[in-house]
This record gives sequence, structure tokens and C-alpha cells, in this order.
Amino acid sequence: MEQNYLWAEKGIQINAYLAATAWNLKKMMEKLKEKFLYFIFRWFFHQDKIYFSA
Repeated sequence: MEQNYLWAEKGIQINAYLAATAWNLKKMMEKLKEKFLYFIFRWFFHQDKIYFSA
């Protein structure tokens, strides 16, 4: 990622802020994906037990 050189010192601060925001969004999306997949698999296997129980 390149720095924003248009605003001198403020550009460096903006670049750091945007990089930190992107990092946090990446971590949040990983957690969301993990929770979503856990929910889907739990729902799928729970339905499996209901339909195939004898």
C-alpha cells in the first residue's frame, strides 16, 4: 500500500488510520465467517438428526 503524499504529515496519519481500519475489518470478517459457518454446519447436522432418526 502506498502512502498519501498529497497532505504531507496528515497523509501519513491518514495512511496509518486506514491501514489499522483495514486490519480490524479483516479480523472482524474472519470472526463473522467462522461464526456463520459454525451456525450453518450446526443447523445442517441438527436437521440431519431430525430427518434420519428412527
